[in-house]
Amino acid sequence: MKKIYLDNAATTPVFDEILEKIPEWSREYFANPNSIHSDGQKARRIIDESRRYIASVLNCEEEEIIFTSCATESNNTIIKGLAESYPEKNEIIVSPIEHKSVLNPVKYLTRKGYKVHFLKVDKNGLIDIDHLKNLINKKTLLVSVIHGNNETGVVQDVKEINRICKEKEIFFFSDTAQSFLKEDISDVDFLSVSGHKINAPKGIGFFKKRKNIKLTPLLHGGGQEFGLRSGTENVLGIKALAEAIKMWKENRNRFLQHLIELKKTFISLIEKELPGEEVVSQHVKTLPHIVSIIFRNVDAQTLIMALNAQGIEVSSGSACSSGTPSPSHVLLAYGFSEKEALSSVRFSFSIFNTQEEIEFTIIQLKNILNRLSNFPNLFSF
Repeated sequence: MKKIYLDNAATTPVFDEILEKIPEWSREYFANPNSIHSDGQKARRIIDESRRYIASVLNCEEEEIIFTSCATESNNTIIKGLAESYPEKNEIIVSPIEHKSVLNPVKYLTRKGYKVHFLKVDKNGLIDIDHLKNLINKKTLLVSVIHGNNETGVVQDVKEINRICKEKEIFFFSDTAQSFLKEDISDVDFLSVSGHKINAPKGIGFFKKRKNIKLTPLLHGGGQEFGLRSGTENVLGIKALAEAIKMWKENRNRFLQHLIELKKTFISLIEKELPGEEVVSQHVKTLPHIVSIIFRNVDAQTLIMALNAQGIEVSSGSACSSGTPSPSHVLLAYGFSEKEALSSVRFSFSIFNTQEEIEFTIIQLKNILNRLSNFPNLFSF
């Protein structure tokens, strides 16, 4: 059975061109880039060239790009590092629809005495800009709003939020793990990226930090990455990340058009074949590769397992801990009920998916829902 992978918001397959080069890069750039001998300096040049290229993509200075292992590490470094560096400011404004790698560091800071304000979110998933303006005060350290939501794909007006924060002289951070290279990104103070969301390997990412902003590092050691992320750099990962970004930049229009067409087909077929199901945030701007559907008469876990049996891999909008599903905090913030949040399934596409795969998925969805309708006990949760 051929598998159809539609969980690309969780992670993406690595570009073949990168996979083919990894053995060569592993042999060529194996040395510690902090060594002064020839092989060490050869590895250092790879890091420098990669940083220079990524900085050019973001139109920022090289020293503003800090390599990490992933967006989770970046998010923790930014949030906790700012708090350590500016203790006189002890209030944070954050949207309730952030990734857990933002919400949990913020939660951690509440135990340190920080006051956290959660922004209002409407039914479509957009934050209340007026509420943001009203919350900002002299004690505000940071505003954190995800650019493109990882569950629903909703794109926030980061340009306007950034303008407000600059006007008020407040630091602004946006998690751009899902939106990077898919949406234009404003010149924010901080942003974070994970390589495995853009067809690079896992274990590599970076954050951008505006120069002259103080930041206390999470990791202390040899002082790599301008003193902000100690530890021997992942040369292979950094090289692969830069190559993945380059492939996206060179093919961006074609890649995005393909994703747009896949999503358009998927939603139109849902509306035609499964009109009773709800496409979340359909009437606002969303990322081209993410669709969240609330299925009215079946829980997400049952549907995901049934799709998996047909070779179709998707994920739930809810987190699962110790086998017990919990409702999506994102959809609860939108105003959906707990039952609705437990019924959400996320379909996320990649440049490798095809129209035929989308059509087959809809056929299987319809067949599965028809079969499950004969077993109403499966709907109780």
